[in-house]
Amino acid sequence: MKPFLEKIAERLIEKYPNNMHQVHIILPSKRAIVFLKNYISKKIKKAVFLPKITSIEDFILEVSALEILDNISLQFKLFKSYKRVSKKSTDSFDEFLKWSTILLNDFNDIDRNLVDAKQLFTNLRDLKKLDSWTIEDWSLAEKKLTKVQQNYISFFEDLYLIYNDFTMLLIESSLSYQGLAYKTASEKITDYELNVEKVWFVGLNALTKSEQVIIDYLKNKDIARVFWDADKLYYDNPIHEAGSFLREQREKWHEIDFNGVGNYWSVRKNNFQIIACPKSMSQVKVASEVLSQFNSDDLEKSKTAVVLADESLLYPMLNYLPSNVKKLNVTMGSELKKSSMFSFFQLIFDMQLHALNNKENKFYYKHVLDLVSHPYFIKLINRDNFYNFKLQLTKDNVIFLDHSYISSFFEKNNLFKYIFSKWNTGFYAVNCVREIIQLLFNHILDSKSSFDSEIIVFFEKLITHLETIINKIDFDFELKTFHVLFNQLVSQEKVPFQGEPLQGLQMMGILESRTLDFKNIIMLGVNEGIIPKNQTNDSFITYDLRKFFKMPTNSQKDAVFAYHFYRLLQRSENITLIYNSEIDRFGLGEKSRFITQLLSEYKVGKIKQSIYQSDIPELKEKKKGNLTIENKNLENDIINWMKRGVSASSLIKYISCSLSFYYHYIAKITPKKEIEEFAESSTLGNVVHKSLEECYPTGFLTEKILLDIQKTIPNKIKLLFQKNLSNNSFSTGKNYLSLKVLQRLVFSFLSLEIKMLKENLKNNRKVKILSHELEINHRLSFSGVDINLFGFIDRVDKVGDDLRIIDYKTGKIDVADLIFENIDELFVNPKKSKAFQLLMYVYLYVKKNPKSVNSKISAGIFSFKNLKSGLLCLSVKEKNKINKLTITNEIINTFEEKLKSLLSRILNDDFIETDDKKSYEWIDYSSIYRV
Repeated sequence: MKPFLEKIAERLIEKYPNNMHQVHIILPSKRAIVFLKNYISKKIKKAVFLPKITSIEDFILEVSALEILDNISLQFKLFKSYKRVSKKSTDSFDEFLKWSTILLNDFNDIDRNLVDAKQLFTNLRDLKKLDSWTIEDWSLAEKKLTKVQQNYISFFEDLYLIYNDFTMLLIESSLSYQGLAYKTASEKITDYELNVEKVWFVGLNALTKSEQVIIDYLKNKDIARVFWDADKLYYDNPIHEAGSFLREQREKWHEIDFNGVGNYWSVRKNNFQIIACPKSMSQVKVASEVLSQFNSDDLEKSKTAVVLADESLLYPMLNYLPSNVKKLNVTMGSELKKSSMFSFFQLIFDMQLHALNNKENKFYYKHVLDLVSHPYFIKLINRDNFYNFKLQLTKDNVIFLDHSYISSFFEKNNLFKYIFSKWNTGFYAVNCVREIIQLLFNHILDSKSSFDSEIIVFFEKLITHLETIINKIDFDFELKTFHVLFNQLVSQEKVPFQGEPLQGLQMMGILESRTLDFKNIIMLGVNEGIIPKNQTNDSFITYDLRKFFKMPTNSQKDAVFAYHFYRLLQRSENITLIYNSEIDRFGLGEKSRFITQLLSEYKVGKIKQSIYQSDIPELKEKKKGNLTIENKNLENDIINWMKRGVSASSLIKYISCSLSFYYHYIAKITPKKEIEEFAESSTLGNVVHKSLEECYPTGFLTEKILLDIQKTIPNKIKLLFQKNLSNNSFSTGKNYLSLKVLQRLVFSFLSLEIKMLKENLKNNRKVKILSHELEINHRLSFSGVDINLFGFIDRVDKVGDDLRIIDYKTGKIDVADLIFENIDELFVNPKKSKAFQLLMYVYLYVKKNPKSVNSKISAGIFSFKNLKSGLLCLSVKEKNKINKLTITNEIINTFEEKLKSLLSRILNDDFIETDDKKSYEWIDYSSIYRV
């Protein structure tokens, strides 16, 4: 079908073959101008002066003779009016920025639609006074109001005064926001000298009241002509949202000699398909496959468009274009806020803001690590310094870093100076950002990266613009204010792509497609909430007032997208609509309601519906069976481990997950050491063990000794706590709570110890500490190898004539954890790891002290979180009875026999992944890639 703009070109040449320069054509967008000029150039037979062709926005600015300010500049001026007008207490600039954009948008809507601002704000004020509140049925209309309520009412009373002062302030300097320019143009159109015979308004749809006034005036003067682009499908249907605006215009204007309303949807499409894709990347792959089927003529002569309703798919789509796409034109631009350079500055802001707000006034280690790990930072430093810094920081376990600590690892260049100096004010921060940008720019020039160079130029322009604005302010400019403004400026900018707009594949957003037509359309992200977009009610003006004053509402905004969607597709011959079918936790994944409507409205053909499935099924299927490392050519490595030392914990790891054992002890892949910001369970355990070791004497215990320990050990715990966690603060927060809990647990243990001592002394059983933190070794000959078995016993004591092997546990241990039916169970059941550890300690002690077996030996655990159970003893279940295990030579020999069997398994068996993926032993290695 013939494109709409081509019809306009033919109409222009037909009507004004020799004097088309007497026509001023106004289009919805600048992109449409290029296409219209192209159609005209192809149809003229001789040299002529082209008509004046502008976008509607440029025409409005020309008539109004005003300059539209950027959003940031407008907010500074609006704040000036707000401070000058408001009678009650006013917000700071930081607080003001949270709602100023909403107010600016409301002012825009008011002026674009020529609403009587005084009447509107008076009604809004009265509505707010009548607001009903659910708390005790009181209203803002009552005589006695709190200060907060008074400020609330005062704000709405002042809105018209703020609006009036703000608009006057702008007009005095020939400045404006968009709505004010539209309003001014509608007032000035009567005096505006056009210098043409006719003004054609082409392809406009949702006209504001100010635009209608301008067109009305020009039509009354027989100057204006309005050209629609619509289809009967939605234009003649009184309830179809896509045609709602045009039906309103029909009541005012019509062109008897131009058929602007066609019947395009009554013509069968060559190919019309809707494809559901799981995940966003699948959409890109499908689009690429569809593109690969088009011929070179369709791809190279601007007959095909990829329309991204979801603009976040831009870079994935660019990276997945098929090889037959030789030329490409991208019109939507790359969002500056998604650039790597913006993320670099965000990391600096995060670090500086956190340092400014915390008591330490130092840089938080996580922020520093994130920053120095960023690609832009690494480009500018010596990589060896970077790695040394990370290693030493982890070793020192420093949480808050000062300037001197960081500077000891990096060259003291200017970049380091500006990034890690304290940004105490917004003014100083702006200067630092400018210097950082300049240093980055110099480096990027040297590296000859054209894209990075373009990005940094944008940042340089933004910071220059911001400097110009803040140099005029008369209030404190804080760092957080600068951060907000910086983000706002960046969020408004897009880096344009260079390309030939009339050649190659066209890639654009939905709004860039206005008035354009393509033979082939591929649209991605056709999901509800994307097209039409989810609407938010960010406005001070209530819905009822918007309806009454005929201001745009969410339903009208949806109608705008509906028109763009239907109009874009109406002349296309091949249509592919792709949407994300994956439903996430927010319920997203629903196809757009526009698709549902088309399925019922398209009567002349069949719409093919498909669900995309990957052609690589093995990627979808979970690999069956557990991951296994074959025990081949590993004998020397295993023997070396046995010679180095076999501990109870290493054997427990093997019993729990032999694959994790392999990674840790044979392959020597140990979990990455992290900075310990908050005390972990291992640290808490070490502190308890060390404090008891240093405070408990060897020899007989007395009540006085234990009472003295109770007094001194809290400080000992604190000192050890601080030593283990470097220079962390313990006055507040999680570490403070951990410290207090630990001190309380040890105090309670000592109270239990005193109670048990009294009971033993009452029965003439003295308690004697033989040793604590006893390191013990034993050489076991097995398969020609001298295996070094070792362990650390927390405490060995005697109660009367009974010998006890005792282990301290800061976690919770239950009685059941130390009960077993036979020794075999300890070597196969990971849940009996505590019992295995105790019995191995007994085995090592007896082997080191053979005569001790003649004594009555028992083993047990003091669980600091289960002290009410007292000493939990290693026990055996026999004939439904549970008895404390008495150590004999038979038990020692049986344990050694089973131990040799376990060592034989380690030497000969494959290493297999555990079935329990939630086990402690597996978690450390769960991220290792499964092939």
